[in-house]
Amino acid sequence: MRVDIPFFVFMLRCEHAKRTVVGLLFLLCVPVVTGQPLTAHAPAVLTAVDENGVAVAGAQITILEPGLGPVQLWTDYAGRCSFTPRQSAPYQVRAEMPGFYRAEESGIDVRQSNLKIVLLHEQIVREQVNVTASTPGIDIEQPSDQMTMNTPEIVNIPYQTSRDIRYLLPYNPGVVQDASEQVHVAGSETWETLDTLDGFDIRSPEEGTLDMRVSADAVRSVDVETTRYPVEFGRATGGVVAFYTGMGDNKFRFNATNFIPSLRDVNGIRFDKFVPRFTFSGPLERNRTWFYDGLETEYDNIYISELPANADTDSLLRGSNLFKIQSNLTQADILTAGLLFNDYHSPYDGISALTSQQSTTNRDIIAWLPYVRNQWSFGGGALLDVGVGVMRFRDGHEPHGDAPYEITPEIAQGSYFENLTGRSQRVEGTAALYLPARHWAGMHDVKMGVDLDHIGYNQDQVRMPVNYLRENGKLDRQSVFAPAAPFALHNGEVGAYAEDRWQMRKDLLVEPGLRFDWDEIIRRPLVSPRLAAVYAPEGTKISAGIGLYYEHTQLAYFAQTFAGVRYDTYYEPDGMTPVGPAQETEFTAKDGLLHEPRALNWSLGIERKLPWELLAGANFLEKRTSNVFTFANQSGPAELSGDYLLTNGRQDHYDSFEVHARRVFANEYTIFVSYMHSSAHTDAALEYLPTPSPLGAQQSGPLPWDTPNRILSWGWLPVPVAKLHKRWDLVYLFDRHTGFPYTSVNAAQQVVGAAGSRRFPEYVNFSPGLEWKFHFHGAYYGLRGVMENATDSTNPVVVNSVIDSPQYGTFSEPEGRAFTARIRLIGSSK
Repeated sequence: MRVDIPFFVFMLRCEHAKRTVVGLLFLLCVPVVTGQPLTAHAPAVLTAVDENGVAVAGAQITILEPGLGPVQLWTDYAGRCSFTPRQSAPYQVRAEMPGFYRAEESGIDVRQSNLKIVLLHEQIVREQVNVTASTPGIDIEQPSDQMTMNTPEIVNIPYQTSRDIRYLLPYNPGVVQDASEQVHVAGSETWETLDTLDGFDIRSPEEGTLDMRVSADAVRSVDVETTRYPVEFGRATGGVVAFYTGMGDNKFRFNATNFIPSLRDVNGIRFDKFVPRFTFSGPLERNRTWFYDGLETEYDNIYISELPANADTDSLLRGSNLFKIQSNLTQADILTAGLLFNDYHSPYDGISALTSQQSTTNRDIIAWLPYVRNQWSFGGGALLDVGVGVMRFRDGHEPHGDAPYEITPEIAQGSYFENLTGRSQRVEGTAALYLPARHWAGMHDVKMGVDLDHIGYNQDQVRMPVNYLRENGKLDRQSVFAPAAPFALHNGEVGAYAEDRWQMRKDLLVEPGLRFDWDEIIRRPLVSPRLAAVYAPEGTKISAGIGLYYEHTQLAYFAQTFAGVRYDTYYEPDGMTPVGPAQETEFTAKDGLLHEPRALNWSLGIERKLPWELLAGANFLEKRTSNVFTFANQSGPAELSGDYLLTNGRQDHYDSFEVHARRVFANEYTIFVSYMHSSAHTDAALEYLPTPSPLGAQQSGPLPWDTPNRILSWGWLPVPVAKLHKRWDLVYLFDRHTGFPYTSVNAAQQVVGAAGSRRFPEYVNFSPGLEWKFHFHGAYYGLRGVMENATDSTNPVVVNSVIDSPQYGTFSEPEGRAFTARIRLIGSSK
């Protein structure tokens, strides 16, 4: 017997490395018939569920039989596993899963027809009872490179701006955050990553950016996957970021965090921000219906030291609330509904050392996401999960006044040139069917599903002229925009997939999958085959995979084609005499011309358990993304104006090698350290836009978030003093990486030199802190203080890239040292 995989081999090029991976995958598949087959028709079935009756997939189950060695099993998609009892004596069962407390049951009678074990989620607020958290280990059931941060990491890592869960993401080795607070997974554009909340897409429907917020205290876990992720995650070439939120149980729980404002040392000690958070949960009907509410509010005092006094701040207000209900209509019918609401107001949005207060905009964003999900369990272990969600965004900005908008070599001044309101919506439906495990040359867990969505976007905009001034204040270039009518865009998407988790033998797992996608803009069938495998000899896990990943159709590119004509006039040095007639520029797209961007992604990974309970690993990833959307000037590469046509003319290359180690001590104390070397490059480094953007011939270069070298570490430990270690904890994070690249331009915004040829200084952030645990009025609290950027490294976020300015190459807006404090309720002290 053999396994034939020609469907995947066709995707490979002839490079020796890819042949090696295919060979490895093939060899992993071949030995099936020589291994011992798994026992079929097992008479004893055990189901793992959480405190709300939801199946727990991937839990490690240890069966302890009197006088015999332990048997280790893993639960399937329906939370079930089966085993053959070897004797009639009472059994002991232990269940573990990261993010849950360990569960143990003794005296189990295996003659019962329905065995069940309950795993309790780790809680931010917990009673002081004898519970032990599950210890993270090597997950041989996970082919992808998934890195999960559960409640301990979310609570303890002192990530900057801990009010915002997005700031936790860069403490995964493969994730980088840029100056606009957007994250880039495995060297990809922000919109190339699929971001989900409880299984629903939370990216901006038009921009594709991660703009929806949820309270950090409401998040139970965050999964990040950059390669070998399953086919259920479609239309994303960059990776997957999945947020999973909490739910109430049979206890009423209340938590309040961050009632102490933070301070920052920039030109003296200044008020920084105030970010209180609340969560409240409990039963509506015990053992059947529960609720959860997570509220966060924020007030930011953004101070820019480089701007004039009395015009150097922005007072930002925002908040979010997540409300959820779960009702177990029957033991086999679980209904969950949620509503996430966001509100954002910034009176001087975009203020910086290069943008005066007057040149910012008054920006308001309102977004909400209602969703409902129903899960049905059937006899024999089948499970059907169906969900529907509707996301709506309203994002608008308006200028301050009507003064002419001017871009000088040093700063933007006057009133912003654009008044814009955009409204977008995504209606999303998903259905997934998990079939009962089947035994044939091993065990098969098959899932299949469909997902449908409709995206709509409409925009109103008014644009005024933009003046580009020389260093002497005289006009160099003027851009005038023709009136543009309001417009609307729509797209419908459909996807279907099937995947088989094939446990060939105890130490060998193969996961083939196939996905089909289609949308009404590109109108081409997209077939995405993927294959991953895990070989896990004692104490070691070797993973390999290759797959074809298609991207979703990014509406923002098509929105730019409705901007109308831009007229650019260049002037003599006197600033009054035109060099020639106005040059016309227009951005266009043609039906039937485009293909969907796609990435060929292959990777290798190894994990091993070393002495002293140390978990170590290494990962290699190569990703080649082709057919990426970009505008190409049809008048010629050297022309600055003309018809910019949307094409598939861009290709991105990303390679990375990463090593890491993690040590988990007693009471969940943890240290994590990693090093990554990577390269993120493109052959279209200039992004052309109808609005102000660099001009010049297209060229290759690094992507703006390219960070070739990065060292990352974080952790929390007891203070190593005998009298203090039970009440004081030391927390820290350390991040050091190569500075981001930037491109030089002249006063008219024309590119000078090679794109991305200069870089920001190296980024260094060391943030240590202490947490004091104390009792007060029958409750147990934690008071934490953190010195962010304790070394006071500059870490600037802005650079003057205009070569005509005397300030060219000057970096500004240093991060500065900040002191943040947090008080949180840990639990009852009774």
